[in-house]
Amino acid sequence: MTTKKENIHLSKFKHQTSIQVRYVDIDMQGHVNNATFLSYIEQGRVEYFNALFPENDFKATGLILARTEIDYFEPIWLNESIYCYTRIPQIKNKSFVFENVLTSEKGTIKCYAKSIMVCFNYIENTTIPVPTHWRQIIESFENQSR
Repeated sequence: MTTKKENIHLSKFKHQTSIQVRYVDIDMQGHVNNATFLSYIEQGRVEYFNALFPENDFKATGLILARTEIDYFEPIWLNESIYCYTRIPQIKNKSFVFENVLTSEKGTIKCYAKSIMVCFNYIENTTIPVPTHWRQIIESFENQSR
């Protein structure tokens, strides 16, 4: 993937989540472990979807992670205030792309991640098309002015 920091524009992101850095997230080098970045990104995705679809039954109309790529730029330290920016720039038939950026309170970009989420019915154990109302709500949200 390899995304350059200068190509990331936070103005494209309509959703932002505050992330609490916990002591348990810190590794022996004194910064947040790289695997924990993925948990922060997951939190951003979950809060994005909960904001847009608060009443959704995620067993019948859910999501499953198919792929994640991440570019690390800067370490995250214990006492930093971190934000996760989230957006969906592309919707396909059964899946969509999430983009996430972790930043410091001052706007320093810590990482960029791109994930592919597939719509999934956990009751039937099968993939499903992106629901029409999801598509409409996501597109409306993503196309609004910031």
